Parts: sequence; C-alpha cells; structure tokens
Amino acid sequence: MKGMKSHARLKRSRLSAGITAALGCWAASASAMPLLTNIPDWNINWDTTVSYNLGMRAQGIDPLIGNNPNFSESDYKFSHAGDIVTNRASALSEFDAVFQNKFGFRVSGSIWKDFAYGSGVNNNPADFAPGVPYSMLNSYANNRFGSFTSRYYQQGAQLLDAFAFYNFNIGNAPSSIKVGRLTQYWGNALFFNGLSYGQNAVDGIKGSAVPGTQLKELMIPRAQVLLQSDITPTVSVAAQYFAEFQPSLFPQGGTYLGTAGFLFQGPNLLQGQIPQGPIIEPSDGFHSDYGFKLTWSPQWLNGTMGFYYRNLTETNPWVLLGVNPVTSAPNYHLSYASDVKLYGFSLDKQIGPYSTGLDVSYRHNTALNSGTGPLPSDFSGREGARGDVLNVVANLMAGLTRTPLWDTGSAIVELGYTQKLKTTSNAALYNGVGNALECPTGSKWDGCSTDSAVAIAVQFDPQWLQVYPGVDLDMPIFLEYGIYGNQATVMPSPGQGSLQYTIGLHALIQNKFNVTLQYNGYHSRPGQTTTTPTGLPYYSTGNGTFFYNDRNWVSLTLSTTF
Repeated sequence: MKGMKSHARLKRSRLSAGITAALGCWAASASAMPLLTNIPDWNINWDTTVSYNLGMRAQGIDPLIGNNPNFSESDYKFSHAGDIVTNRASALSEFDAVFQNKFGFRVSGSIWKDFAYGSGVNNNPADFAPGVPYSMLNSYANNRFGSFTSRYYQQGAQLLDAFAFYNFNIGNAPSSIKVGRLTQYWGNALFFNGLSYGQNAVDGIKGSAVPGTQLKELMIPRAQVLLQSDITPTVSVAAQYFAEFQPSLFPQGGTYLGTAGFLFQGPNLLQGQIPQGPIIEPSDGFHSDYGFKLTWSPQWLNGTMGFYYRNLTETNPWVLLGVNPVTSAPNYHLSYASDVKLYGFSLDKQIGPYSTGLDVSYRHNTALNSGTGPLPSDFSGREGARGDVLNVVANLMAGLTRTPLWDTGSAIVELGYTQKLKTTSNAALYNGVGNALECPTGSKWDGCSTDSAVAIAVQFDPQWLQVYPGVDLDMPIFLEYGIYGNQATVMPSPGQGSLQYTIGLHALIQNKFNVTLQYNGYHSRPGQTTTTPTGLPYYSTGNGTFFYNDRNWVSLTLSTTF
C-alpha cells in the first residue's frame, strides 16, 4: 500500500489542465457557412473546423521521476528528447438551424486520430525489485491500453451539443427554454473554477494536449433543461435541471501527460495487483443536480450582480481503496460526491478601461482531498472526506494600447483563493496538514493540503497587425502559479510553488488559417527521495505537479474553419 499512500499525498497536485489558457490563440476565425438560404424564415449554418497538433518532448527523463513506479509508465511512454508525443488530427463539426429566430436546434460533434499513440504501454526497462521488472507493476492488463484510453488517445468520436430551443414571452418578459445536451457557464471565472464548479464536466485531456484553451471551451455538454427569462430590463432569472451525470476527463495514466499510472477511468490495475472496481457515481436518469440564478444590472452600478444556488454532484473524483462486499476482494475505484450545496455571488463591472469580475461561493459538504482509506465503518470505500469551503475568484481584463512594442492585444490577471472552513464527515481521511494518518510528515511540501490556498493566473497577448499582407501575429504568454498553500478540495489547482507556463507565436492568415508554435513548461518542488529495493533513487513525494518537471514539450497547431 506504500504506492497508494504516495498517491494520497499527490492527488491535489494533479495538473490543472483545462483550467489554464491563453485567449483562444489558435481558434479559427472564419465565419459560419450559410446553407439553404433560399428557404424562407430559416437560418441554417454548418461549420467544420479541422485541426492538426504536433507535439515533441523537449528533454529527457529525470531518473528521480522515471524511477517512481507511480510515474514510470507516463514518463517512459515517449522517453527521449525529440520524441513525438502527439501527432493528432481532429475535426469539429457544428450545425445550427433557426426558424424565425423563435425555435431551432443545434448539433455538434468531434472526431480525432492521434498517429503518435499505439496501444502498448511503455515502462521503465529496469527492475524495481530483484526479479520484479517495472512492467510487472503495470496499470493496464497485459500492458495494453484499454478501450477508454484508446478512444481518447488513439482514435474516437464524441457527440457534443444536441439540443433544441424555443424563444417566447412570459407576459412581457422575453424568455427561452433549451432541452438536450448543452453547456451553460455561470460566473466570471476564466481559469480557476468559481461559480461554475461542477456545473459541467471539463475535458482535461484536451486542455493538456492543446494548451491555450479557456475553461469555458473545455466544458462537456450535459443533458438538461435550461429556462431563462428577462423579467424586467434589469433583472434576469435562470433555472436548470440535469438529466445525466458527466465526469470530468483527466490525462490518463500511461500517456505522456498522465500522472500516476493507475489514474483515472482508463487504467484497470494498481501496480499490477489490485484491480480497479466499479465507479461510484449517480445512476443514469434524472437526479438531484439543479441550479437557480438571478442577475441584476442597475444603471447606477454600470455592471451586473448575480445570486446563485446550486445542488451539484462533483465531477472530479476521489480515488479510494475498498473491498468488494460480495467477493471480499480488495479494489481501488473512483467515487463522486453528490448533494453538494453551493451558494454564490458574482459581480462584473467596467472600471475605466478595465473589465473586472468577481465570483464568491460557499460550498457545503463538498469533496475534500482525501487519502485512500477505507475506514473501518465503510470497508467498501464509498466516500472520502467532506467539508465546507469558501472560494473566491477575481479577475481583471484590459486591452493593450498601441506602443512601439505592439499594436494591440489583451492582458488578464486572475486570483483564486480557497479556504477550508470545516470538515463535515470522514475527517480521518482528510489528506491535510495536521492529520498524521494521511499526512505523516505534516508538510505541505510533501503535497499535503492546507486550510487556505492562493493561486494566480496571468495571460498576456500582444498583437501585431498586418506584419505581412493578410497576416496578423500575436504572442500568447500564459502562466499559472501556486502562491501559497495547497487546495483542500479535489479540484486540481497549482500547489504552492507549482508553475505551469506557455509561450507561443500565433499567426492568423487571411483571417482563416491559424498557425501556433508554443513551448509548454512545468516546474514544481520535489519532496523526499527514497530508493527502490534494487537501489534506484526516486522522488517519493513532492508538491504541485513535480512529476511533470521533465516533461516540457513543444507544440505546433494548425487549424482552419470552412
């Protein structure tokens, strides 16, 4: 179980992929293609965006990372500087049809293939223990990717939006209803999760493989009913009720940007011995996820205030040990906390040339970062620790004025603050400083959670117009840094001293073709060093995403829309 304890100390330091981004630096800018324009009263459009992403490892393996059996499969998947870590072609197709601006429908879907990925799992070629090669500590049966990992990393397809809408009046109040699979994003947060926490699952696989994607662009559509109404010129209300559960996606174990090899939905073994058991999540069909929003935009404010209540299921899992109640066999499994209450307030306001946003939320009974268990009172391992947290996200956006260094551009700064107020259940599993059972060193530098945490995200994107006829250039620069503490919840965020950054050069050609060359880097503080039974040294603990310290990479992205 030593490997599982190591995982318990690193869970809150998973990559915050999917919640870091620059402003759409590679998204295609072409207009939608109108179809069947001769049909009276109908507005029909069909877009298809094709993209190609090539990635190359920028440095070789650090043995202190590659010798850790939790990280060896991901680190050795592409083990040499210069290896191609992604060679991915994809297409996103979007179809919209609207009749008299009253009702219509939207369907979208994507398809992809990555030529860099085969189905085999690579591992450290050495022996972990005498007579025990690393390949015996495998996370996949027969050291072959399962169907889930193969789908997202080799080739697959996904239905995204699929909903119908109707615009109508309630009295004199303009209103609308949407029914089907869609995304709805509440609040002002751009990089860190604020009021939208758990509102949509997040595609962290895309967020890690395609740096430069904003949080709202990573949302996975979810079946729901959404009703909105402008009851006065300054007051609007919205309500939503969900018909399905969708978990967030994270880089899978054994892939280049995977974390511990046995995580998440794709792998099926813990160090070659303990199988992954059934996922504990809400059953299919209607359940208790819903939300209400009221916004007020008084003229004197020159902005908008919002008030929120949501009942939600976490989209990010605990990873727990348990015992099958029928066979008594041990397993490890993912589990998602339900019936979390969120109370929130938002404010967005223009202050001179600056756009500002604020999200404040209080979550009751939310999932806390937890050890693996199980507890004597729950040998099946259904739940980790829960608690109450206060979450604050504030941002400022500004346009760049013309200077000798650039023509125009944009800049964003966002701060995220989380405060654990109390633990409400399963306190023995809370993986935080002060709990000697789950955090035996008592140190945040070994990845243990702290009651409070502060992180910052900065995006700076200077732009140069018409550097050549028909060519605009910009330089998207992004960094996310953990200023203080390690977040107490299961939501990934940078641990203290953890840095993720990107710097790139993007060209928009003829307002249609996009080319982006980008360097993606990571740095976090490693912790204690130990040795394998064969004497190989490795980092056994650390803070933030220390297991990415040797996985910097370069990406080239091409895209266009027609």
